[in-house]
Amino acid sequence: MILRLALTLGIVFSLAAAIPQTARADAGEFLGGAVVGGIVGYAIGKDQQKKKSQRTTTSNRTYRSGIPSTTQGAQTQTALNYFGYNAGRVDGQVGRGTRSAIERYQASMGYPVNGYDFQPYQYDFLMQAYYWATSGGQATTQLAGQPLLMAYRRQVQTGSALAAAPQAPAQTAPAQPVPVATPQAPEPETTETTSASLPSLFSGGTGGPSLANRCSGVMLQTSTNGGYTTLANMSDPDFALSEQFCLARSYAMARGEDLIQDIQGLTPEQVSAQCDSYGEMVAPQVDALSINSKTEAETQMRKLALDSGLSPQDLAATSKVCLAIGYRQDNMDAALGSALMLVAMGEPAYGELIGHHLREGFGVQKRRDLAMQWYDASLSALDAGSQAVFLPSQTDRPQLLRAAMVQAQ
Repeated sequence: MILRLALTLGIVFSLAAAIPQTARADAGEFLGGAVVGGIVGYAIGKDQQKKKSQRTTTSNRTYRSGIPSTTQGAQTQTALNYFGYNAGRVDGQVGRGTRSAIERYQASMGYPVNGYDFQPYQYDFLMQAYYWATSGGQATTQLAGQPLLMAYRRQVQTGSALAAAPQAPAQTAPAQPVPVATPQAPEPETTETTSASLPSLFSGGTGGPSLANRCSGVMLQTSTNGGYTTLANMSDPDFALSEQFCLARSYAMARGEDLIQDIQGLTPEQVSAQCDSYGEMVAPQVDALSINSKTEAETQMRKLALDSGLSPQDLAATSKVCLAIGYRQDNMDAALGSALMLVAMGEPAYGELIGHHLREGFGVQKRRDLAMQWYDASLSALDAGSQAVFLPSQTDRPQLLRAAMVQAQ
């Protein structure tokens, strides 16, 4: 993924809710039809297919392609080309042309110039600028190329409102591949029913502060500081936790993007629309995060999962996709609900994300006391042998998180 993702010839993406109200649709019908029925249709044998496509066998000799294609490579090339850095053809194969374009981007941003070492904060800022620009920023500013990128940077630096939220354009779902009962918002006859289709003042949706903008600002500060906070140089534990939040977010987005490539039978627009509906479905559980203890929140989400009648594997795969899309679109219901579902399905390391959200107040009311429950449980699970899902090769990351948690209290 983004952390230490070995691309060809050495380029590395290195380092560094209230108890749920009545559901808006039957859980089993919605989750089984609208989301899981389509999203978890990705090919199980994808890795084998990739390996097969990367080599051809003649007699007893096997030939392998010299430069493997990657999703992150293609995303980088697309964004670099959009801002005028000319990475060449978008094929996901990172070679000399792409590395040269990365170096031109690094130089213009004031980053250390090394096309073999594309730091995650550099990649993340590039992609956030791209999402912003293609979602209305370019149309609003009437700029293009590098001036457009610099306009985004100035707005992040000054903290002014961005011309457009850095998210993908809203999509409507075409015909579904399976019969679907899509949850519909009730007619706004009363204040209570209207709130089901409008962002809450305190949580969910895209009506609150933008996490994407926040992370863009964090990445700029990281570049100003000369790199990520470490145990040895940590002087601001709150900022260190924010850095780790944004890194975990980027890692979750990259992992989900890889899964999206494997989905069969749905267009990206359909997947995005279904994850929007998934976010609406789990919004009551997200709301409860600011009120309930960790144990209570997990119990409520586990009940929803059990009522759906679907396997934990299907729910987990769906949630990983919708976690990525939720973060990409700044849809906190989809992102937080997916993280909570993953914890409920037996992947406790995702609880770190919930701790970050509760600490900073994105998508939920700020509750630092509850955040500590999620942080502690996530790190304790890692100590007990649970698989690390964020930056697994950074072995000292749990120690950094613990130290920052203690100092930030």
